[in-house]
Amino acid sequence: MIWAIISALAFYLGLLNTILARVVGTCTQGDADRLWGVLISIPLFLLAVIALSQTRYPRGTAIVCVPAFLLMLWQAAFAAKLSFEILVHNSSACEVLEGMPYENSGDEIAFAVLWPLVGFGTLVAMALVYFLRRMHSPVRQR
Repeated sequence: MIWAIISALAFYLGLLNTILARVVGTCTQGDADRLWGVLISIPLFLLAVIALSQTRYPRGTAIVCVPAFLLMLWQAAFAAKLSFEILVHNSSACEVLEGMPYENSGDEIAFAVLWPLVGFGTLVAMALVYFLRRMHSPVRQR
């Protein structure tokens, strides 16, 4: 049971941190350093995936995490938009965040790679662990 609690708690904390990294702060002089907050979420998401792989209750843990999965989809959509705007339209990160023209901060390429990697990577890893655990569960009846 402890692994299920750790998984859910780590997933929610990691998600909360990514939401805060997006919305807390301003783009003073085009500085989007708040987006580096996603780096704090990486160990939390890794812990969530590892704990999900160890728990004896993957279905219960997944049910508890449904609201977080939906928010993670929202984060992944933002990450896709951020990357698209930076890589295709050469927008600055602050321009994507605030909707107003700003100069590039110089970290845009890192944000364009890091945010989708964390967002989509976490969703894929959690889904893979859940479904692989379900397939190999000895309790499962066919």
